[in-house]
Amino acid sequence: MIMALRSTVLLTLFTILAAWTGLLEAHPLGDTSDASKLNSDYSLSDLVNLRKVPSNWQTGEQASLEEGRIVLTSRQNSKGSLWLKQGFNLKDSFTMEWTFRSVGYSGKTDGGISFWFVQDSSIPRDKQLYNGPAKYDGLQLLVDNNGPLGPTLRGQLNDGQKPVEKVNIYEESFASCLMGYQDSSVPSTIRVTYDMDDNNLLKVQVDNKICFQTRKIHFPTGTYRIGVSAENGAVDNNAESFEVFKMQLFNGVIEDSLIPNVNAMGQPKMITKYVDKETGKEQLIEKTAFDAEKDKISNYELYKKLDRVEGKILANDINALGAKLDGIIKVQQELLSFVKTSTVPRSTKEAADNEKGTSSDNAIAQDREKFKDFLSLNAKLDKMLVDQEKYREAAKIHGQDGPQVDEIARKLMIWLLPLIFIMLIMAYYTFRIRQEIIKTKLL
Repeated sequence: MIMALRSTVLLTLFTILAAWTGLLEAHPLGDTSDASKLNSDYSLSDLVNLRKVPSNWQTGEQASLEEGRIVLTSRQNSKGSLWLKQGFNLKDSFTMEWTFRSVGYSGKTDGGISFWFVQDSSIPRDKQLYNGPAKYDGLQLLVDNNGPLGPTLRGQLNDGQKPVEKVNIYEESFASCLMGYQDSSVPSTIRVTYDMDDNNLLKVQVDNKICFQTRKIHFPTGTYRIGVSAENGAVDNNAESFEVFKMQLFNGVIEDSLIPNVNAMGQPKMITKYVDKETGKEQLIEKTAFDAEKDKISNYELYKKLDRVEGKILANDINALGAKLDGIIKVQQELLSFVKTSTVPRSTKEAADNEKGTSSDNAIAQDREKFKDFLSLNAKLDKMLVDQEKYREAAKIHGQDGPQVDEIARKLMIWLLPLIFIMLIMAYYTFRIRQEIIKTKLL
């Protein structure tokens, strides 16, 4: 009996030890790799080997699992959605990735696909906004091709107080970037990173390229729901199929989120064509999305455009610029303090003069008395300049009366030329005489 009990205890200990060893091999202590941060309970990583949607996910409308992907819109004028059943408890940094594609249609459409990160109370009931909640508290990322700038990825925030209207959604976007996604066989990956340790940095990347980032958005701790919804609109012959291949949630910031923002996504630009009425000459001018479409606009339209510009500025990371501005302000404050300190003695002197009842004329006379040597120096310099000018005029007159240098040189040349000619003849005859003497001696 005792031997059997010992064998049972040893077998149990061995089983526990083997399980613990396997757990350590799968997730070593201190492991900070991306694989160790993956939260499998909130992820769809292996749809290829699944025959049905996992029980912790809920599909809606026409969404279905087909050949390793979840097809949200399978036919014309269709809708689909995919939501996590359990809420995600936000208490630290996280990274979320969606891999999707759009096939079967390219062009303008009133449909689109939305990725949601909203409070638990915002679970869709109305499904009026791209088959998702029109009244929500959280973040919506919309990918569509119905805006004024073509296919884009846009970010919308709402506090749940009022619903978001589809016709105004482009005006209320706080950030956007151009994104060509339609009718592509190659899937795209949208990555959302929220880093609490980096001053609540919210970064959105598309295929490892930065779309936008900001530190002006703060998600309060609590329970959030994660989902995706889509509709392909009511356009004729629009069989656009939105398909989800993968969804991964990481507890923390992964390595790909730290890729430097070197290759940014394209930002919206507009080209306006101007035609000269007189000459008929055409000119293309690049304009931003916030430039006025006409010369005269109302104050209300101007305020709306300024509000959109402010949202664009807040959607970018201007923390470094803010630090530089703070440094400039600090330097200016130190400079003002130094100037005030430097002007104190003069202010004290003026205050003392006022108390003694001295007048401004007496003060000026005293200043002149102190600097009389300096003032007299100015008069002496003026006198020196006048004397110098007189000497220069005198020298000029004297040069005109006396013999000129050119005349003297001409006379010297008249005497020297014959002398030089005579000396050359004498040198020649001397040389000939020497030659004759040498020949006579040799004979």
